[in-house]
Amino acid sequence: MKTANDFREIAAEYMGQIQLLYSKFADKKPIIELALPSRKIYAYPFLDYMKTLSKRSQELLKKEYHTAIRANKIIVFIRDNEERILKSASFPIESIDYVRSEVHDFIEDDT
Repeated sequence: MKTANDFREIAAEYMGQIQLLYSKFADKKPIIELALPSRKIYAYPFLDYMKTLSKRSQELLKKEYHTAIRANKIIVFIRDNEERILKSASFPIESIDYVRSEVHDFIEDDT
């Protein structure tokens, strides 16, 4: 996730799940984090998440968060633990009732 394009591609891949998780906690206006490589998605209270960041990042998040809330957007962080990269962006809140997924059948070898 070294480029902005990488970030956008990863966010797009998980946007359904991100939107669904956000909708469960929308009244609390959480920060959403996608952790890589585990691909787990978390919803955090704004103030709790902010405390995990450096002072400089806290100031940036304050501005981004309040701007996003006024514009009806979600703040999404992607944390790549292998590359030690943390990036964020805001995305429009979308109404979502389900997440599209693919189901794969595997055949077990009986031998």
